[in-house]
Amino acid sequence: MTTVIANLDFVKERNISAVYKAIVDHGSISRIQIARQCRLAAGSVTRITRQLMEAGLIVEQEQQTSERGRRATSLAPRQGQIQILAARAGRTKLHLGLCDLSGKLLAKYSEPIQPLNQVEFTEQLISTLRKFLKTHKKHIHCLAGVGITTPGLVNSAKGIITFMPHLSVSNLPLAEQVSDALGIPCFINNFISSMALAEHHFGVSRGFKNSLFVSVHNGVGAGMILDGKLYEGSTLAVGEIGHIQIDPLGERCYCGNFGCLETLVCNPAIEKRCHKLLESGVPSTLTKKADITAICNAANDGDQLANDLLKEAAGNLGRAIAMSVNLLRPDRVVLAGEICGASNIIHPVIKHCLKTQTVSVNENLETKVVYSKLYDSPWYGGFTLVRRALLEEGLLLKLIH
Repeated sequence: MTTVIANLDFVKERNISAVYKAIVDHGSISRIQIARQCRLAAGSVTRITRQLMEAGLIVEQEQQTSERGRRATSLAPRQGQIQILAARAGRTKLHLGLCDLSGKLLAKYSEPIQPLNQVEFTEQLISTLRKFLKTHKKHIHCLAGVGITTPGLVNSAKGIITFMPHLSVSNLPLAEQVSDALGIPCFINNFISSMALAEHHFGVSRGFKNSLFVSVHNGVGAGMILDGKLYEGSTLAVGEIGHIQIDPLGERCYCGNFGCLETLVCNPAIEKRCHKLLESGVPSTLTKKADITAICNAANDGDQLANDLLKEAAGNLGRAIAMSVNLLRPDRVVLAGEICGASNIIHPVIKHCLKTQTVSVNENLETKVVYSKLYDSPWYGGFTLVRRALLEEGLLLKLIH
């Protein structure tokens, strides 16, 4: 008997989420269209939409179908009814954002974050989230949850952080601690995987079932969308493209291997190479304190040293991306990070790598490299985690109750 009830609850969650998702995705849709899209009986759609209207989540709209025809009624999401709190806890900064269900930013905040241990990290995060919610409570009608993204390895199903590259953690149950402190559901995941999902829902890979999101920043990582779903694997250590070995005789990586992509292509590696060449007397307009942004700007202005540095990095990155394309064959590769500021320099190099180092199947189906439009909006990853839970994973029914 318990199994039957559990199955019925699952079907109920799935159906109400599917109906609400159809309404949100379309913006305005009739009950007949919902029934067709969700493959539900008309009576079920009527019952579910009535429940959603009573909860204040959707509204009816009248539309004139023709001069003689009667007005048809469509359903639309009630704007501004639901809000989502999102946070990106990076290596040095904490970024917060409050959004509505469409992704519109209502408020944002950033502050330095330099914790010494996981206890201080959690305390600062919770304290800052509380202050942010109190400051911007005028924007909040119904807070669906909070989504948090971090670097490192995250067990998203259990809400536990198992590894962070800049902070010693020991199976940190961050989702549970934040949820208990704020009284709302909390969802956590790796930042790069979350941004891959965000690009799939809202960005440059929207409409494509398979995509690879590659981020070049303090490290190099990848997020994978396979058959329309975020791939997370069974051991959590997925998308570690930065630890593909490029040079067996190269520098030792913090992972223990030698010549990993990350030792050659991440921002600190490019900056270190630049400073070393400048000290050796290579002419350039760059100074010995140049960061990756300055290097990209100099390359765009024609500086030869900067140009050579970025082409070398792009060649190494292109090799790793080509390996991934041969394995996964994504429709799109989405590239993100400061290095994209010199896309006109790195793009031809990466494109050449894909052309010469991947198996050609059909010119019309070749993988294209595009550039992230959401990377500079760090709250989008966490926002997408909560939105997915709301529209696809049963959070909606809990919110209504």
